[in-house]
Amino acid sequence: MSKVKRAMDTYLNGLRNQHAVEMQAVGTLQNEMPRMESYPDLYAKMKADHERSVTQAARLDDLLERHGTSKSVVKQAVTGAVATVAGFIHTGAEDEVIKNVLAAIGYKAYEISSYKVLLTLADAAGAGDDKPALEQSMKEEQEMGDWLGSHVPSFVEAYLDQRSA
Repeated sequence: MSKVKRAMDTYLNGLRNQHAVEMQAVGTLQNEMPRMESYPDLYAKMKADHERSVTQAARLDDLLERHGTSKSVVKQAVTGAVATVAGFIHTGAEDEVIKNVLAAIGYKAYEISSYKVLLTLADAAGAGDDKPALEQSMKEEQEMGDWLGSHVPSFVEAYLDQRSA
């Protein structure tokens, strides 16, 4: 098997994996958002992030279709189950908002790195036309990750304020 063919196989698998990651993000956000309504700024950003994740999954669907393949139904089922669990993992924790924000920052770092891998694989596979869609999604993940990181102090303060009320 040629290096380019091997790169394309790896790239397509990576696209399927990233689609599953985006769908896991959608599910997790859906489960967490109702419990974050008392943090209006965070709630609004989570809602926007949910919409972006849906759009990112659609971009990945388009890329897979462009290459004559589709998402993995098995991966979708597994990540859907994981999202259900992940969305409730901190439920009931006294400091749920802080734990959720920290988990989201880590998840954003993972997504950003995954898009960097996909960009490198796209080059190796001769799929350079896919790069703008991947770069857009990576930029969106970076923006959300940066926003979350820069607002950690305000989340902690809001949490403390609610605890003392």
